[in-house]
Amino acid sequence: MKMPLAPDARPRLPRGVRLRQDPRRGWLLLAPETVFEANGSAAEILKLCDGGLTFAEMVDVLATRHGGDRARITGEAGGLLTALRDRRLLDL
Repeated sequence: MKMPLAPDARPRLPRGVRLRQDPRRGWLLLAPETVFEANGSAAEILKLCDGGLTFAEMVDVLATRHGGDRARITGEAGGLLTALRDRRLLDL
């Protein structure tokens, strides 16, 4: 069973994992021997993953920027970050 993200978790990309924008392919999450293409929404979430904000604060920032429903953003962002954590592409 996957553990959800705690509101006080501070997501950050671990050493060796970077978010970069490629002129042809868009946003890419680069990890050793792995490349993931990130859509615009995922890139917005990943840009906030520097360890400076808690997950709850990230949701607040995204809800303010995009005028979205906080519960929906929590679910979608939490799902993305949990999947990345499970693949060891995110530290908490």
